[in-house]
Amino acid sequence: MSDILYTIREAVSACNVVDLSPVLENDIPRWPTHPPLVIHPTVTHAHDGYYCQTMFLGEHTGAHVDAPAHQVSAMMESTIETYPPDYLCGVAVTYPLYQLDAKPGQRITADQILSLEAKMGTAAGEDEIVLLDFHWFRYWSAGADWKYYAKNEPGLSEDAVRLFAERRVRAVGSDTIACDTPVIAGEEMESYGHHMHWLPNHILIMEELQNLDKLPVRSYFIAVPLKIRNGSGSPIRPFAFVPRN
Repeated sequence: MSDILYTIREAVSACNVVDLSPVLENDIPRWPTHPPLVIHPTVTHAHDGYYCQTMFLGEHTGAHVDAPAHQVSAMMESTIETYPPDYLCGVAVTYPLYQLDAKPGQRITADQILSLEAKMGTAAGEDEIVLLDFHWFRYWSAGADWKYYAKNEPGLSEDAVRLFAERRVRAVGSDTIACDTPVIAGEEMESYGHHMHWLPNHILIMEELQNLDKLPVRSYFIAVPLKIRNGSGSPIRPFAFVPRN
């Protein structure tokens, strides 16, 4: 084994792994116009001698990533399989936006982000990954109240979205269902990240992440999309390495 492989193994062994994806199961929240997730125990030991489920799901199910083609009609060539497999791997900076106590439909501004960064003592830079922790996953439910998570969330103002775009970050993820988009009682407001500043600039968007509150300000983030032909996005299994010391 080469020295670099030993170094990687030692670095990984010195970290805890934080799982950032929810469990995929029937009845989890979904964007109201998207297809539901259906998991069916199609093949069973009793009937077939082995066990295998069938899944029906949209590309934007559970923890997932949006490619530009999802929202930008002029970028239909920028589908998820055109990005390298390590595009969503890198140093991540987690922003504790819950400290700002934004309500559904409200927008967090660039000035608020800058003030928060001053308290954090750091800021996301070029090719890094931004993780927005609204503490919104507390509303996630596979029960009868799943629609609250799907139809309500705070978001970002255009200047806040532009702030990250101008820094040329690699991707932005959140624990909400539509990242930068304010939504209240199902009323969706303009998404400056999806339509103007992030996806049009190949800054991919990840949504429905969990456990962001378990991350320090900086961690090493990994997520790999499925290689879907002409994919508008893909489910992902995101996780982060956090040094134990």
